[in-house]
Amino acid sequence: MNDDTLIVIPARYGSTRLKGKMLETIEGKSVIEHVWRAAVKADAGAVLVATESKIIVDHCAKFGAKAALTSESCQSGTDRIYEAAQNRKENYIINVQGDEPFILPQTIRGVVNLVKTSADTDISTACYPTTDLEKINNPNAVKAVLTKDLRALYFSRSAIPYKREITAENKNIPYYIHCGIYGYKRRALDRFVKLPQSSLEKLEKLEQLRALEDGMTIRSVLIETAGPAIDTAEDLKTAREYIKNI
Repeated sequence: MNDDTLIVIPARYGSTRLKGKMLETIEGKSVIEHVWRAAVKADAGAVLVATESKIIVDHCAKFGAKAALTSESCQSGTDRIYEAAQNRKENYIINVQGDEPFILPQTIRGVVNLVKTSADTDISTACYPTTDLEKINNPNAVKAVLTKDLRALYFSRSAIPYKREITAENKNIPYYIHCGIYGYKRRALDRFVKLPQSSLEKLEKLEQLRALEDGMTIRSVLIETAGPAIDTAEDLKTAREYIKNI
């Protein structure tokens, strides 16, 4: 385990689209327990759940997870992990979003390794390629545009880049789907949370655009694929079917 790394799982009970989604079960374990177990198995740093709800704190205690009670006023998961990390000494803070029950330990390790070894990277993350049109056209599946060295140029809920003409050459060029994980150098996290919401962030409802608009560098690791995140009741149904085939 790395003493200089803290993995924080923001777990908001009062989610607007699916309240209490962290406590919903998939194959006998809650969504938050699935995420916590993957984070522990990654063995990349101490693991802490950050939540505004004592209900989730008590639930986490039942399966051995440490949880910090954070302010109800936190506007985002990043604000929540920042608050939870305030009295800690780790130099790297990893945000593993609590609604990603299929996050893999190796994905977490890859994100940790990237932010620690890439000097010019402020924030690391993960993306995977796809040609699945259902995912590409789904606004809940965030698309990333990446450079050759995997630096993020933009994130969008729209299908970007737009293929003006579909040709034999470009029809199988994949899009990149963004996963719910970020690795921050502590100084980058401090900088990020002090920035006001940006115009693009407000338009897309994607907080990582705040970092890009301020000139911060986000770089990605590539993974093969990822399971469904839980945003809605329909996502939960999909996740319960998905787990039967893995």
